[in-house]
Parts: sequence; C-alpha cells; structure tokens
Amino acid sequence: MNEQCSGLQVKCMPVNPIEMNLYLVYEKNGEGVLIDPGCCFPDEFERLFQFVAHENIRLKHVLLTHPHFDHFWGAARICRHYGLPLQMHAKAVDLMERASLGAVSFGLEAVENPPHTEAFTSNRIEWAGHTLEIRYTPGHSEGSVCYVIPEIQTVFSGDVLFNGSIGRTDLPTGDLDLLRKSIFEQLFVLDENYTVRPGHGGRTTIGYERYHNPFL
Repeated sequence: MNEQCSGLQVKCMPVNPIEMNLYLVYEKNGEGVLIDPGCCFPDEFERLFQFVAHENIRLKHVLLTHPHFDHFWGAARICRHYGLPLQMHAKAVDLMERASLGAVSFGLEAVENPPHTEAFTSNRIEWAGHTLEIRYTPGHSEGSVCYVIPEIQTVFSGDVLFNGSIGRTDLPTGDLDLLRKSIFEQLFVLDENYTVRPGHGGRTTIGYERYHNPFL
C-alpha cells in the first residue's frame, strides 16, 4: 500500500510470520527512512530491496520502535545492505541481546542482532527538510517509542496503540498502567485527525481511538 501526502509517501509492507508492518517514509527519487526492519523470508528482503531501488530511495535511517524480535527480525541483513546502523531509544539498546532470544520462546531460531546499533541523542530526526519526532512510550516494552511526522499528520505507533486495541503487557518490562499513561500523554495530545499506523493490523486515527478504543 502506497499513500502520498505533501511530498512524502508512505509504504507499508506486512512481513514475517507475525505479520508486522514495516514502513518506508520517503520521497520518490529522494531520501527516506525505514521503520521496523522485520523482514524474515528471502522474498520479503527481495521485495524491499527492489522497491527501494525502483523508487530510487536513498535510505538515511533505519529505525526501531521497540526491542521485540519481530520488529528487528531482518535488521542485520538490511542494515548491512544499506550500510546504516539500527537506531533506537537508549533503553532499547540495553535490551537487544535478550530480545534477540525472544524468538526461541516461539519455537524459532534466535534472531541475529544488527552489526551496529545507535541510541538516539535527541527527540527528533531531520532529513531532506522533513522532521520526525521521537516520543518515548514505554508500557508495552521498555525502550519503546512512537514516531510522529507532523507534516503528514501521521504517528507510527509500533505496538503501543492499535485499531481498537493496545499493546500486550504480559511480556518482560510490560506495564499496563504505564502503557495507558504513554498513550494519553504522548499520543492522545495529537490532533484527532492524525493517522495511526501501528506495528500490526490496519491503520486508524487518534480521534477514533480516543473515543472508541475499549481499552482506554
């Protein structure tokens, strides 16, 4: 699925057995960022690499919303391919080694960690005249962030907020009260017209979730 607003386009690619949403935010023939490099199967990597090449995207950042293995399943290969570090919250960096073993609990092989990780040093990323805000949103996982792009009124919510639901809190470092606090203080302060693009499932809006989400 491709969507365009202003000069930026958003491409969503559901990947891996857990059907996680990988996102590309980019300008055709320009620069872009990749959010949650969760590719697992060979055809998923090939589809991603071909799309980036076809759209002539110069990737500047590979970003992680939170350190659960399905969100960085393909980070090692993707980061090597583009010569970029995997960027994330400092607390997520501390959890990466343990998180890579999370796949084992699902009967899968441990996920390879990327060769280079990098902690954010500010609460925003600038690229090609665009601004991406980084909002710290723990509760589903320590080190979890959401990415907000005001220019296109979009928030990439990872596993914090879903269409009609919220992230699970029964995994290590999960905390239901903290998750709700993150949503109310970091996401529900956004305009109700903001599109929410979550880590799994279909998109929604801040307004819809504010008034209709049964968990909030």
